[in-house]
Amino acid sequence: MLNTYLLIFGALILAGGIQGLLAGSKASIIAASILGGLVIAGALLQASSPTAGNIMVLVGALGIAGKFVPGFLKAANKGAALWPAGVLGLLSIVALVWVVKTMLAS
Repeated sequence: MLNTYLLIFGALILAGGIQGLLAGSKASIIAASILGGLVIAGALLQASSPTAGNIMVLVGALGIAGKFVPGFLKAANKGAALWPAGVLGLLSIVALVWVVKTMLAS
């Protein structure tokens, strides 16, 4: 279940990067490719190397949370900031908590 969540989360990160690129931001697609790639690669590594996979996911999710959570919290119009800041910020927090919980349980 965690792997499915992480793959969807990674795909949404990439979708946000593509949207940013279409809006004229090359930095968005570069960051999304790196961070989304880390999340997706980490999810795929869960079966063979859980520690490495979890670390990759944590780095990617922390990067997304670091960018989008403060942006959403500072936004005057929360409705306008819902995508991508609100959605990706929330999904990154869920991913962080879930992966840390998984690491502590093993």
